[in-house]
Amino acid sequence: MELILGLALSAHIGFDGGYNNVHPYFDIRYENLIMGGYYNSVKTSSFYFGRSNKIFEGLEFETVVVSGYDLPIVPMARLVFHDYYALVGKEGKDYGLVIGYQIPLRTYK
Repeated sequence: MELILGLALSAHIGFDGGYNNVHPYFDIRYENLIMGGYYNSVKTSSFYFGRSNKIFEGLEFETVVVSGYDLPIVPMARLVFHDYYALVGKEGKDYGLVIGYQIPLRTYK
């Protein structure tokens, strides 16, 4: 099992709203299971649980259910290449792209 404490930075492309771009986070990983929490783009706390699937060395596809948005629980999927990530986000009826970089500050094994 691994616990990661870090900071993620994000950019919201194709969105109108003013979003938070700095996200302190913690991530717990055990084999391909992941769970954790972060301060999200709409300035609330989010918690997630799901799995990470390795596509090839350095590239993973993560699928989770996450709290802290318009609905109590929403599905989310993102691609992570080393510490860079990308996912599709939704604002009202419109979709946009969220890209970012995760900075692991401390890892416990």
